Amino acid sequence: MSHTHTTQCKVDHYYKLEKKYMDLKRLVLEKTDELKKRDKIIAKLENDIDERDTTIRYLKNEIDKFRQVVKPLTRQMIDMQRSGVEVEDECLVIRTPGLENTRILPLGEPRLKRTAISAEPLSSLNQDNEMKLVKISKSHKSRELIKSAILDNDFMKNLEMTQIREIVDCMYPVEYAAGSVIIKEGDVGSIVYVMEGKFNAAPSIVEWKKSLV
Repeated sequence: MSHTHTTQCKVDHYYKLEKKYMDLKRLVLEKTDELKKRDKIIAKLENDIDERDTTIRYLKNEIDKFRQVVKPLTRQMIDMQRSGVEVEDECLVIRTPGLENTRILPLGEPRLKRTAISAEPLSSLNQDNEMKLVKISKSHKSRELIKSAILDNDFMKNLEMTQIREIVDCMYPVEYAAGSVIIKEGDVGSIVYVMEGKFNAAPSIVEWKKSLV
C-alpha cells in the first residue's frame, strides 16, 4: 500500500512539472512573439527617423539655396526703383511640352546694362516706382520644375527668392510645333527656356527632365 502511494505521488509530481514546463514554454513563446513585434515597430520607427532626417537635410539645402537667392536681387530691384530706371519692352519666354503656363522675365544685359525681372513686357514704372506683374495660373508640378531649373542655373540661382517667385508666377507657355527651331548657337542670349521632354540639342535626340538654357 505504501509503495503504491509513493508511486502515485511521483506521477502527480511529474504531471505538475510537465504542466509547469508547458506553461513556461507558452509564456516564452508569447514573449518572443511580443519581442518580434516590438522589433518590427522599432525598425519602422528607425526607418521613419531616417526618412525624416533625409527630408530635414533636403529642406535645409533648399533653405540654403533660397538664402543665396534672396538678398542680391532685392537690393538690385530696390536700387532700380529708386533710380527710376526704365525696363526695356522685352521678356523671356519659356515653354516646353508638358510644361503649362510658364514664363520668365527679362534678364539679359541691354545696352545700358539694365537688368530687370518682370511678368509682362514693361514700358515704364508707375508713380510709386513699382512694377506691375501679371500672374499666370499653373500647376504645382510646373512651378516646382521652373523653380528647380532656376536654382540649378549658375546665374539665376543668385536671384532673390522674392524675384524667383515672381518669375514662376508670371511665366506663360508658348507652343512649338514639331521640327521648330527654338534656339541655335550664335543667337542673342536674351531668352531663357525651361524645357521638358525631347528636343534636338545635338546630332542625336536628347531627353531632359528639366533644363534651363
